[in-house]
Amino acid sequence: MAKRVNNKENVNINSTYNNNIKMVERPVKVYTYCWQCGVILEPPSPVPFCCWEHQQEYYAEQRKEADACFREWCGRD
Repeated sequence: MAKRVNNKENVNINSTYNNNIKMVERPVKVYTYCWQCGVILEPPSPVPFCCWEHQQEYYAEQRKEADACFREWCGRD
């Protein structure tokens, strides 16, 4: 059993910290429109795209932009 010294007295870590843990449900973020084409999603979805193709296109554009910034930073462009 783990113990620590706090103000010259032994405190049991397991009993001290386990009593203070509270389980809280975090709300799920939902999206109301597609990030690629702007179509309204009905009902709101936890995924920000209306289809797989739009998700692929969006992330391909993000990769190209990141590569361009890296090449500019390195001095290749």
